Amino acid sequence: MIISICEFHVATHTNYLNMKTFKIYPILILAILAWSCSKDMVQPTELTTNTENSLKSAKPKMKIAVMSDIHYLDPALMTGNPSTFPTGDFQTYLNSDPKLLEFSNPILRKAIAEIVASKPDVLLIPGDLTKDGELINHQAVATMLEQVSAKGIKVFVVPGNHDIANPEAVHYIGAGSEPEPSISASDFADIYEKFGYQDAIYRDSHSLSYVCEPFNNVWVLGIDDCIYPDLQIPGKANIAGVIKPETRQWIQDRLAEATKKNITVLAMMHHGLVEHYTGQQSLDNGYVTANWEATADALIDAGLRVIFTGHYHANDITSRSKGTNTVFDIETGSLVTPPSPYRIITSDPNYLYVDTKHVTTIDAPIPYGLPFVSYSNGFLSAHLDGIFTYMLNVKYGVPAPSAVGWAPFFTEAMMAHYAGDENLTHEVPALPPPLNGALYSLWSDLPPSDNQFTVDMRKKIR
Repeated sequence: MIISICEFHVATHTNYLNMKTFKIYPILILAILAWSCSKDMVQPTELTTNTENSLKSAKPKMKIAVMSDIHYLDPALMTGNPSTFPTGDFQTYLNSDPKLLEFSNPILRKAIAEIVASKPDVLLIPGDLTKDGELINHQAVATMLEQVSAKGIKVFVVPGNHDIANPEAVHYIGAGSEPEPSISASDFADIYEKFGYQDAIYRDSHSLSYVCEPFNNVWVLGIDDCIYPDLQIPGKANIAGVIKPETRQWIQDRLAEATKKNITVLAMMHHGLVEHYTGQQSLDNGYVTANWEATADALIDAGLRVIFTGHYHANDITSRSKGTNTVFDIETGSLVTPPSPYRIITSDPNYLYVDTKHVTTIDAPIPYGLPFVSYSNGFLSAHLDGIFTYMLNVKYGVPAPSAVGWAPFFTEAMMAHYAGDENLTHEVPALPPPLNGALYSLWSDLPPSDNQFTVDMRKKIR
C-alpha cells in the first residue's frame, strides 16, 4: 500500500553554511510503507576463502570485491586551489552534485589498499570511474587498477553515465574552469582493455558489454546500458540508461548458454536493473534502466540470479521474482558519498555471502583537523540541510523558520538511506501530509538486508 509520494527536485547553496545562493539538485523522497516480494534468504554459514585447487573445481570458491561510483578527479585537474573559492566553479559543481571530489584520490587509494589486503580473486567496478569522463582521470584510474591486477586480482569494469562523451569534462583553475578532453566508447575499451575487453570470450557489437571467464565455470557479464551523449539536453551528460534490444538479446543468449552449461554468472551494470523502491523510475527517472520490468523479467527467465549495480550512491539490495525465479540487484554506494562503502563477497558453490566495508580514514589532511568520517558526514549533512530547507520553503510553502527546523530530519533520513539498513529508533516531528509520509518512508527499509546478506545461488530455472 502506497500512502504518499513526495518528489523533491531541490537546490543547494553556494555557501551552504550561510544558505545564500541556490542551484537546482535532484533529491527524491520516497513513500513506501509496504511491498510484497518473494525473497530467497538463508542464514550465512562460515565464510570460505579460495585456494588454487578450488579455483580449478567445477564450482569454485571465490572472494569478490565490488566498489562503485569512484568519480575520480585527479589532482592534476585542480590547479590554483579551486576548493578555496566558495563561489567558484568547483563549489558550484559540488552544490549541484555534492561529492567528496577533492578527496577522491586518497579515498580511492585507501579503498584499493584495503581491498588488496583482503586478497579477493575478482574486483568488479560497475561504472562512474571518473568525475565526468576526463581523459586524464581515466588514465589515472587505469594505472591504479593495473597495480591491483599486478597482485593477481582480476579486475573488471563497465562504463557509467559520467564516463564517456561527457560535455561536462573540465579542468578547474582557481575559481574558474576550462574544458578538458573526454573520451569515446572505443577509447574506454582501449584504456580499460586489461579489465574485461582484452580477454573477453564474447563482445556485444552494439555496446561495451562483454563476457569474461576468469575461472572455470564462472562468467563475469559486464553490461553497458549507458546513453552517450545526451541528445535531449545538449551540453549535459545523460543520467538515464537503456539496454538496447540487440544487446538484450545478446545478453539473453549468453545467459541461456551459461544455464545450459551450469556456469555461474556474475553480472554488473551501472544503472539498477530493478527498482530499489516502488515507483523509483517514475519518481526519480534515470536511475533504473529503461523498461526495467520487461528487461528484468526477460533476464530472470534467461537465468540471471544476481547483478551488481551502482549509480544511485546508496548501499541497497533488492530483488524481483518471476514465478519461482528471483534476481537480486546488489547496489553498492559511492566511494565519494558518505559512508564511502565497498563490498566483499565470499562465494561457495551454493551461496554468495555479501558483506560491506567502509573507508574510514584517508592519507590526506582534512579541513579543521577533523577525522575523515566526521568531516565527510558534516559535508554531506550541511549540503542536504540546505537542499531540504530550500525545497520545504520554496516548493512546499513551509515558513522559513519551520523549514530550517524540519530540514535536518530529512537529512538524517536520507543519509540513513545512503548507508543502508535504515532503522528509525527515535521520535521525529509530526509533519503535515505528504511530508510526514515521505519522512517515514525514507526510514522504511525494504527487504532484504542491505549491508550483510546471503544469496542462495542453487535455485534452478524451470
